[in-house]
Amino acid sequence: MTIAITTGLTRNHIRPAPNARRILVLNLMPTRAVTEQQIAAALGNTDTNLALTFALPATHQVRHHAAAIRAAYPTLAEMADQHFDGLIVTGAALDQLPFTAVDFWPEFRQLLTWRRTHVEHSLFLCWGAYAALHVDGVADGHQITHKINGIYTTNGVTMPHSRYFTIPITSVQHGKVVAGDDRIGATIITDAALRSTYITGHLEYWTGTLASEFHRDQHRGLTVAPPSNYFDHDMRPVNSWQHDTATFYRHWVHQLTPQEVTAHD
Repeated sequence: MTIAITTGLTRNHIRPAPNARRILVLNLMPTRAVTEQQIAAALGNTDTNLALTFALPATHQVRHHAAAIRAAYPTLAEMADQHFDGLIVTGAALDQLPFTAVDFWPEFRQLLTWRRTHVEHSLFLCWGAYAALHVDGVADGHQITHKINGIYTTNGVTMPHSRYFTIPITSVQHGKVVAGDDRIGATIITDAALRSTYITGHLEYWTGTLASEFHRDQHRGLTVAPPSNYFDHDMRPVNSWQHDTATFYRHWVHQLTPQEVTAHD
């Protein structure tokens, strides 16, 4: 099994296998190189050849290392005439903003329309799920003032969460709530008609990611509680979601069909 990373800060110049599933990743996380590696590692739990293309919205204002990032990342417009087996939209530190205040919001809405005829299956993570659920009309979440931060298990699926929004189960209009509870809302939603999966957490996170975010917030002078169900008695992070990450991404990749997508009714 090979993973060819065709664009991005961690491009590996591996030639994609002839039967590779082509996956477009809209990487909105500020730690872009780390996120590229996390996504590639999560997808590496399968036995399927993959080709990953990392892209950015043209209208997104990149605040740090903009020249290097723009050189490494194509825009979504440059991908418009291509077809992909899968689309992944990452999280973003945008969940305390109204959607209309997001600089690339019109472009994001265009992406969600485009993917219906150019992508076999879409996967939305954290803020990406929050925003896509709204645009797709699947569910309406809402912002919260107290951050959902830690490791939570719903319906047998354990994953990290780091967000200022929730998706009440009662707000889901169509599709299927695969996991969730009244405490932290829906955590996995699928919609077969839209060929989409929405997860409100971060199965791709490495063991130390929440710890890094926690210490970052402390250094910024923010009053933050340690992530729930995460540190042991010696304040060392414990990875309790690795098995569920492997299971989830193996199942998701197996849904992808390596062929051009035609318009669906």
